[in-house]
Amino acid sequence: MLEVKDISKNFRGVHALARVSASFYDAEIHGLVGENGAGKSTLMKIVSGVYPPDAGVINLDRTPVSFTSPLDAYNAGIRIVHQELSLIRSLSIAENMFIHKFRNAGPFSKVGRKKLEADAQKTLQEWNIDLDASYKIKDVSMGVRQLVEIARELSTGGKIVILDEPTSSLTYKEIDQLFGVMKHLKQKRYTLIFISHRLNEVTDIVDRITVLRDGEVMVTAEKKDLTPVQMINMIAGREVKDLFPKTEVEIGKTALEVRKLSGEGFNCLDFDVKWGEILGIAGLVGAGRSELVRCLYGINPRYTGEIYLDGTKVDIDSPEKAIRHSVGFLSESRGIDGIFPDMTVALNLVILKIRDVIKRIFLDKKRIREKHSRLVSDLNIVCRDPEHQKISELSGGNQQKTLFGRLLGSQPKILLLDEPTRGVDIANKTEIHKVMGKFVKAGGAIIMVSSELDELIGVSDRILVLHEGRHVGSFSRGGLNKEAILLCMMDVKKPN
Repeated sequence: MLEVKDISKNFRGVHALARVSASFYDAEIHGLVGENGAGKSTLMKIVSGVYPPDAGVINLDRTPVSFTSPLDAYNAGIRIVHQELSLIRSLSIAENMFIHKFRNAGPFSKVGRKKLEADAQKTLQEWNIDLDASYKIKDVSMGVRQLVEIARELSTGGKIVILDEPTSSLTYKEIDQLFGVMKHLKQKRYTLIFISHRLNEVTDIVDRITVLRDGEVMVTAEKKDLTPVQMINMIAGREVKDLFPKTEVEIGKTALEVRKLSGEGFNCLDFDVKWGEILGIAGLVGAGRSELVRCLYGINPRYTGEIYLDGTKVDIDSPEKAIRHSVGFLSESRGIDGIFPDMTVALNLVILKIRDVIKRIFLDKKRIREKHSRLVSDLNIVCRDPEHQKISELSGGNQQKTLFGRLLGSQPKILLLDEPTRGVDIANKTEIHKVMGKFVKAGGAIIMVSSELDELIGVSDRILVLHEGRHVGSFSRGGLNKEAILLCMMDVKKPN
């Protein structure tokens, strides 16, 4: 159905793709894997008409094609679901799903909302997605938004569907649901290109796999011929024996404690995190994980309960107060709540300490350089020129490391991390975990939310499990059992 032959692409003299060739068949789920910056997104942007190739040919159903815009690719039947979601938050699920049908409306046309919502509900039911189509996007979780984005693209037709990290915000149940949809599409002879950093998922669902590294194809093979370990070695170009490095740290006294804490999405929680400790928060979407850390940072309101820092009761009802108490926060949505996309890497790194780099009423470039250069080096942030390159031009992994650098540059004592490695490749995940280890070894404390249970088990000292806003279980490092934690997340008792 789709073939790319000898595709090359350069940006300012740096090659992003070098003579890449690959074939994607009908009735196939094809995995595309590689580090951030390996060329996966560039290749898919060329296929979907965002970028023209510098060299090479694209064949669609054995016919050469040339796309001058994304609309050309769309009209040719290519659909892409991006990692950074493109939904309009102020509109409803139904309006987002069928927004492509509004383009031919006249100036005095009205939206028939009842029919729109009924059509959307029917489409969602066809894909076995249990959502209320009248809900506003701003009022639903990231996992729900991802499902809506996928449903929207499926509702528009086309025969080639590109899924860029579609599972990064989904729970195990939602991933199973998505995989069921993908298998159904395969039976209908769709071509699916599945981009993911979760290699176990890739080997579960795909038929063939293409590995990219530094803009070149390392291998294309049947999934049965590649193990996750082999893929990791090809992706990284070196042996990667430990994906989740755990820094051994002596646990100290209580850093943060909450008593009878209630807020939006959770109720009456009692727990603490100690100095030198990484406390993992596990749970399904809707369990209240993100709402909890957002409440601790003062973004979401606290209904009842008390918060103590170093044994002293504090009132954190705004991010400004959290920062004053040396608490840092990393949002699960770096595109919306994290980066300033039109600002440079350097300014993104120093923004939390902007007062420190102002001289009179002007930004002091020397002070900015002093602050950002150390962070760029310590976190191995790959960029051309931090003072002139926009952060939006970096790969997802380097954007995430920049956000970590921003937090560390503000010198917090406690970090609240919501999906800290979402959409980040294997090597950068390992680097982020090492940074977390150094932070707690230096005496800090971390509360981490993650949808990847392997990550939680790998780096946490304890795991707190939430279900529908309630604390339903806790696991210490010596007793971290994946099956037991999963059952607890679903609030299911293990049968005798």
